[in-house]
Amino acid sequence: MVWRHGFIELKDMSNYPINQLKELDAIELLMPESMTKFNQWRKDIQTVKHNKYLHPLILEYQDEIAYRNARDEEHQFYKEIDSYSQRISKVENRKNKAVLFIDVSEKQANRAYRIMNRLIDAVSELGGSVSVCAGEQDNIRIRLLNHEYSVSLIEIMVKRRSLLSKLQAGSMTAGLCPMYEKIPSGLFKMEFTEILGYASRNKTVQPLCFNETLDHSLEKQIGEILTDFLKNAIGISVSRYIAEYEYEVKKKEQERVEALEKARKRELQQLEEYNLHKQKLKQNIENQMKNWYKANKLRDYAEELERFIITCEDEKTKESFSTYIQLVREAAEDYDPVVDIMYRVQELEHGSK
Repeated sequence: MVWRHGFIELKDMSNYPINQLKELDAIELLMPESMTKFNQWRKDIQTVKHNKYLHPLILEYQDEIAYRNARDEEHQFYKEIDSYSQRISKVENRKNKAVLFIDVSEKQANRAYRIMNRLIDAVSELGGSVSVCAGEQDNIRIRLLNHEYSVSLIEIMVKRRSLLSKLQAGSMTAGLCPMYEKIPSGLFKMEFTEILGYASRNKTVQPLCFNETLDHSLEKQIGEILTDFLKNAIGISVSRYIAEYEYEVKKKEQERVEALEKARKRELQQLEEYNLHKQKLKQNIENQMKNWYKANKLRDYAEELERFIITCEDEKTKESFSTYIQLVREAAEDYDPVVDIMYRVQELEHGSK
């Protein structure tokens, strides 16, 4: 079975031995044609310089940030002002509405939009999706290959002195600002973190981090970012497949052991029942023997009585003795152990099966 996501096609993992899957580089699971398409696509997306179109999520981000700035400026002292002043305020004082997790300086905002725009488009082309969960906390949710990630794009903050030491002399003046004050560096950091479900809540997650340097911007890393991100998503699919496979193997082995244990207990129980029935049968032999002789003596006695009544001429006597003989034979049947012996032997034989 081939997995298809966008133009990405993955090989059927069930065709690989588990040990080979564990050693396999995740990207090798791409179908050959899909690998060719992906490599070309990665080159094409790397060369994209600018796109005037901005994704609706970015437009929502711009609107929300503009609102927050206006609100914070007008309502920075909202706790101290009276309710009337709040009613005539031009800007509504509401809670934040979650938007994309982009935390950069105003100077770097447009560059952040371009990077995020390319990421959203690229994820969509790979068959994934980008969304923002409702609430107050900004967030980015990416779903790729049925796995969810939390993503952030932030501008790294550094101490003024640290930044100045990396820049050429004369490119920035310190003025009277504290040298240990943290300021935006102009360098971005993008991080992808897998969102774990309940079943994998104890798993240790290693985020994918991409940091800019002065000579290696995120724009230059976009192909590498998407490759590593896709590899990570495929790797998670492989890990889950292996975990499910090993769980099934373990489950079947456990079921096999439980079945053997159940069979062993059943055999022990049957053996115990057999020995119990055998012991009861042995204990009853003497009593059955006595009853055997009693039954036969009673039958002999009944036959002698029958011979006697033949000689009797009195019909009343014959009738009375006939009734008595019938009672003797019934008593013989009551003492006869044959039925009891058959029942107990059959019970013993049944218990041994």
